[in-house]
Amino acid sequence: MNDALHPVFVKNPDRLSLVTEYGNAYLGLQHSSSPELAERVRVFFDHLNLSLGFPPTAVGKENQDCFNTLLRVAYPELMLDLADLIYVQHERPAVFLNFDHINLNLRKDRLSGQDPDQALNKNMELLFRELTRTLKNDLKYFNDPKIIKLLSESYSFYLFKTGNFPWDNTLPEFSGDRTHPIMDIATGLTGFNMIHLWPADGPTLFLTDNQPFITEGLKHYKSLARKRNIEILNIEFGMNEPDVPPLGGIWANKFLHHLQRKERVQFLNWAFKSLAEGGVLQILDTDLEYRILRKEHDSDFKGKLIPGYLETLVEIEGDFCETLVKDTRQVGFKVTHFDFNSYHDETDAYSQFPGEDIAIDFLGFEIVAEKTR
Repeated sequence: MNDALHPVFVKNPDRLSLVTEYGNAYLGLQHSSSPELAERVRVFFDHLNLSLGFPPTAVGKENQDCFNTLLRVAYPELMLDLADLIYVQHERPAVFLNFDHINLNLRKDRLSGQDPDQALNKNMELLFRELTRTLKNDLKYFNDPKIIKLLSESYSFYLFKTGNFPWDNTLPEFSGDRTHPIMDIATGLTGFNMIHLWPADGPTLFLTDNQPFITEGLKHYKSLARKRNIEILNIEFGMNEPDVPPLGGIWANKFLHHLQRKERVQFLNWAFKSLAEGGVLQILDTDLEYRILRKEHDSDFKGKLIPGYLETLVEIEGDFCETLVKDTRQVGFKVTHFDFNSYHDETDAYSQFPGEDIAIDFLGFEIVAEKTR
């Protein structure tokens, strides 16, 4: 649908507008139970309309008409779909437009002149995904503070109102020194539920991430939840390790498989230095992404996988589990608990076709390591 010579969305001065009077009606947002999201849908597309649009061609006009049909009947949670695809697709890979809601709104809109059909739905889906691809790959938009603010606050408002958190069971069982602060590494979307669950009488909890969309969203949610014993830090481990007081515990859940072995050793050394005497490093991880990468030459598997997902994965060694335990001991930790299990999962979470499962075998493991000197 898109190539360098025939882009779907353009920034040319003579472009066709992104939002037309027809789409700007936003009939699907009327009487919404999520006014915070509905207003941000309008502001978001008004903001994009200042610089983004369609080529002034016959195809561009067709795409403009189809896209504005989508805007006309859009649902407020569209902001979450945008956020997932632009900023957190690695955590939320399976994201699709809610056509049950879209088609219901189309049927209600007697003036639309559109009847729901598969061709229309397919074109709206393609245009929506092309928009998110454009915003994700163009740093002007990806790093735009207003876009980040609108999408992160939408995520925060939605989760605060519904409690429908992306991940469950996000507070690890804690073993260690509760008189010192606790730090969670590369928190991601789990941070919203962690803020929700963190006890008011607990020690200070540091949540860390290197993605402004995540950190801004967590700060907003923390403010809504009025949690005073939580701090949100924008941290790139290996680049700007935090200067914090001695920690009673560090949680590293599904983070270390993103690092090459040399980088992991650097992290382990930092963790050892940052923990108070008796402090504990708790690691929960898998080699799932390594196993997915190993199947990249399986045409049937790759054909089902969400396009672009392989490119988000980091190549690591096959004996990741063994080397991580070895390196944890080598930097000075006492490993007090180590457990691993093999898993077989059949899921459509990584499939570009909803309901079509992909079979994956992987290893999951837990490590608890104490600083004893």
